[in-house]
Amino acid sequence: MSGPAFPTPADEVISIALEIFRKNRQTQIVDILEGAQPWFDAINFDNWNGGITTWALRLQVPVAIYAGAEPDLGKIETAIKSRLGYLARQYPNQPLEEVTILPIAPGAKTQDRKVSISESEVRRIWPDHRFRLFLSHVSVHKIQVAKLKDELSRRGIAAFVAHEAIEPSLEWQKEIELGLRSMHALAALLTADFHSSKWTDQEIGWALGRDLFVLPVRLQTDPYGFFGKTQAVSGSLDKPDVLAHAITVALLKNTQTHGEMRRSIVETFATSSSVVTTQALVKLMPKIDDFTDDEKKRLLEACENVPAVSTAYHVPRKIREAFGIAPTKPEETPTEDVPF
Repeated sequence: MSGPAFPTPADEVISIALEIFRKNRQTQIVDILEGAQPWFDAINFDNWNGGITTWALRLQVPVAIYAGAEPDLGKIETAIKSRLGYLARQYPNQPLEEVTILPIAPGAKTQDRKVSISESEVRRIWPDHRFRLFLSHVSVHKIQVAKLKDELSRRGIAAFVAHEAIEPSLEWQKEIELGLRSMHALAALLTADFHSSKWTDQEIGWALGRDLFVLPVRLQTDPYGFFGKTQAVSGSLDKPDVLAHAITVALLKNTQTHGEMRRSIVETFATSSSVVTTQALVKLMPKIDDFTDDEKKRLLEACENVPAVSTAYHVPRKIREAFGIAPTKPEETPTEDVPF
């Protein structure tokens, strides 16, 4: 694998941009995006604030399309970059600095293009604003893995469990491929029979090929091969809550997945409908020291307006204390067990 990878695949970004420009009836830009072979280039890295990687989006198009757009090339590139402004809010440490449209001659070698994923396809298998984790496992453990999935959901993680997530009317292999193409990371649940599956190694290979983080979860077998060098999480499927916490902490520690995981925790906390979920999230917050101002605001607003947060034992007080805010009620006295 060579160099870092942008958190969202280029084809997924282009699919979203296409929908925006289609709705705005900007047909010239739609034609460019439909004919483009996109990829991200990391053009700069700065160690400031935990590391900032600056990116350029390259759009390689046939000469005929390039020639038609050439008189307005600068305006088109600016328009595309402007429409992708949401990426700066989603990934503040991964700014998109430029969009460049390039010509490719007939017959010339091009960047490999993956099949585009529509927003509706993604939403069918992944809930909005959640970290997308593909759980590679052997089907015989599907009941225990389903329990792990439930515990992960309390921590802002949407887990793809093939034997549970696929609707009976859909082709299972196609859905698994969709999960693999749209996931943020993969966790390999290394049971003793992990190698007995015909699919687990292929799923890991797919994730490595996309330069995504592969987390080995040592249950009964040690990590091996290309992902063997990654520090494994150890645990047991018999204790899904403990294992889910360990997996989430590992995703927060990894620089490639930290930002998306942090945002998912904030969103899950701000929309929590369960005190159990709220308490599980608070235990993770000591691992996060880079909340943005907007994220802090959402957390504090949840302490006032979200019943499953405002009624959770000591949680609002702990959040306020952690952010250096004085108690809002007389009974909110300081405590020594501030979680972060």
